[in-house]
Amino acid sequence: MLWRVGRGSRQSLHHLVHSLAARPSPSSLHIPHPRPALPLTWLRSFVLTRPRVRLAPVPRDYDNPLMADSLPPGPVPLANHQSIMPSIRYLPIKVLSSLGGSRPRPVINQSPGKEVMDILTDRDLLHVFSDSRKVSRLAQHMISTPRPRRALLVLVAAHRYGCYLRKEVYESVACRLAEAREWGLIPVLARLQKRQLGRHTARLLDWRIRALIEVSQFAHLDHALRWFEEEGLSPSRRTYHLLLSGHLRNRNIVKAMDVIQQMVKSGFTIDSCTQATVISAYRTLGPDVVVQIRAWNGLKDADANASTRILNALLQFSIDTQDTERILSLVRHFDFGTFDVSHLSLDVCPVHREGEDAALSELIRSSSWNQTSRRVLPDIATYTILLHYMAFRGDLLSALGLLRQMGRSGLSPDSHFIAALIRLYFAVGRPSTAVSVVLAACAEVEGSQTVFGGLHLESELQEELPLIPVLPKPTVEILNALAAGLLHFRGMDGFQACLRLMQMSHVKPDNHTKALLESHLINTQGFTSADVSRVSKEFPLDDLSLPRLAQSLASILHSQFRSAKRSGWNSTPTRKQNLFQTRFPSPPARISTAGKYFDPTAGVRPVLTHQISRIRPTIQSLTGRGILADHRMFALRIRHEAVTRGDMTTARNIFQLMLDRGLHPNQYHYTALMEGYAATGELVAAEAVMNAAKKRGVKPNCVMHTILIVGYARQKNPERAMRVLRHMVATGIRPDLPVVDAITSVFYAVGAYRLARHTLLSLWPSVAPLPRDFEGASLKMLVFHLRNLHNGHISSKTLSYRERRILFGKLKEMSRTWFLTKKCLS
Repeated sequence: MLWRVGRGSRQSLHHLVHSLAARPSPSSLHIPHPRPALPLTWLRSFVLTRPRVRLAPVPRDYDNPLMADSLPPGPVPLANHQSIMPSIRYLPIKVLSSLGGSRPRPVINQSPGKEVMDILTDRDLLHVFSDSRKVSRLAQHMISTPRPRRALLVLVAAHRYGCYLRKEVYESVACRLAEAREWGLIPVLARLQKRQLGRHTARLLDWRIRALIEVSQFAHLDHALRWFEEEGLSPSRRTYHLLLSGHLRNRNIVKAMDVIQQMVKSGFTIDSCTQATVISAYRTLGPDVVVQIRAWNGLKDADANASTRILNALLQFSIDTQDTERILSLVRHFDFGTFDVSHLSLDVCPVHREGEDAALSELIRSSSWNQTSRRVLPDIATYTILLHYMAFRGDLLSALGLLRQMGRSGLSPDSHFIAALIRLYFAVGRPSTAVSVVLAACAEVEGSQTVFGGLHLESELQEELPLIPVLPKPTVEILNALAAGLLHFRGMDGFQACLRLMQMSHVKPDNHTKALLESHLINTQGFTSADVSRVSKEFPLDDLSLPRLAQSLASILHSQFRSAKRSGWNSTPTRKQNLFQTRFPSPPARISTAGKYFDPTAGVRPVLTHQISRIRPTIQSLTGRGILADHRMFALRIRHEAVTRGDMTTARNIFQLMLDRGLHPNQYHYTALMEGYAATGELVAAEAVMNAAKKRGVKPNCVMHTILIVGYARQKNPERAMRVLRHMVATGIRPDLPVVDAITSVFYAVGAYRLARHTLLSLWPSVAPLPRDFEGASLKMLVFHLRNLHNGHISSKTLSYRERRILFGKLKEMSRTWFLTKKCLS
């Protein structure tokens, strides 16, 4: 009923919102010591300098929602302290030219208790606190300001003034906080409701559970049902579904099953909405065929919303496994109006299926061609999923058809869709179009139209591109997608422009922004992790997440992997039992197979002191939040056991433990096992692993075949190596630079140096342009330049029929030449 507030009240509230957001406050000065300048020249007018976070005591207040005993659970709780760092929206672009020599600047802080007193003594606010509806509107408007926590301070001040706030006020503020993705404030709001009203409401407790899931505080979910007991409330179906989704997102099958049992015990049946919840959250575990079949069978009783969620999840599973046949079958179940989905440029290849996977495919295929079957209306998430897939394939033609149909459907794009659209335009080589989309979303941001003027992006033809009439406001997800693309096209200049646009739009960079910068500096600029860590510290962000920990562990273990790997270019040991005797004089890591030390690192913890100190805060935070190891952690552990330590028994046990937890292996886990078997010379077992992966729906890729070729090179077996390469080409897998390097090393290992050089020059044009005047270069120089071209990217495009014929011709000539060379060598 907030619309009943009069026009004069609306104008005064608008004025109050901006006056509160811009209210000056007393300052607590801190003069940081300037850091010494580093002798680096790689940032070209882009380096971040920020004063370090200093902690100042927060005055305790019995009615302050931000006091220590009501702080939201976060990665690293700081009891009784409040950061006095200025808002990140004041990122100092002007000091991005050097690492040192930053000028001291005052840092402003104001305690929440002081802010409440300022609000209470403001005469302009007294008339607002007389009506709970006005208080609700003011609090919700404060969420859209640069200081959203002041929404809670408005509620505190209104309560002190004597305004009775009904439960709907707290629930409306919680809904608005969720829309703004200010999840950390919702648990604080729930405790504030308990303090002011004396009780919780079921709806706000549901919001609290949802917020804990979003901030990955999974350990607190164990107490959620007890909250309802203490309040004398009965959990709803929605409550159980939230808990079920949270445990599945944490890859905890045991607790998810307990939630289902408690839900059934409470009288709720497992319906189609439950199936939609399970299938939507099951992506963290992998494409379980049984779960997919149950979700598909639930479609017949599902409503429109649940049907769309189920089909979206099944479509995402098919995209993750690159099953183009199933993708097209699922797309036919959506009602795309006049758009003919058969025009989608999908290279559909028949897949041999067995057992339950074949049954699922038959169910989907038969229903998609059934004229009487009900078509499901796609939502914006459906278009986003398909747009991501088209960006992955670089398929602009199919994407344009989808965009036109979305425009006819009347759906409003969200930030996820716009981010996918930006990635699409960058993937097809249209950076100017991607920038124009972002500038259209930032049309109301003053000065945004001139931010990218210095990048000199080439103009592109855009008349055939469909226009999106209504765009969402710029978010960090949209600007991160733009930053990732501009880093590829314009390097640090493009990234700096995106940071400037974030500052203008009052959008805070997040941990993904930080990760983009670090990845670019390491992979493109070639800088060490120490130098990059120095720059990363200038971002006032604490990325205590599982992906961040996995990245740190991968970086730590990378040197050990490289030391353990061998190829045909190295001397091959003749005795298998002596292979690992001289690799490491001492174990490189502490290993645990189970128990409290297994999660979240899957049992791998470095023993070096500086390595432990760097990742200990992250491990402690993840352990305290109850976060379990994910697919990447298990892959690191399996590879560490198989490749670095040469212990295939432990590697298989860890693989089995992952299966017991309900996680489905992907290509990285099978690749790690293959790498271990190849290193010990057990290539029959390595090929068996690749065949097992194929049976489980994991398509063998270029890396798996390269491992086999390198293994046969170490055994000096060119015949088997060429057989693997022929099989790879026959299945349509596009060779890359490491494949050419590996097959060349096979002939080098047997002493056929002339044939090795001829093979390299023959296959080089199939994977990359051959530079001029390289025909007379030595084999060593050719290999050196070939490796410099490799950027780690694996193409997703399959070989065409013509490309296969050309490669088969080269392989046939290679086999004939080796047959003649072999006679000469013998």
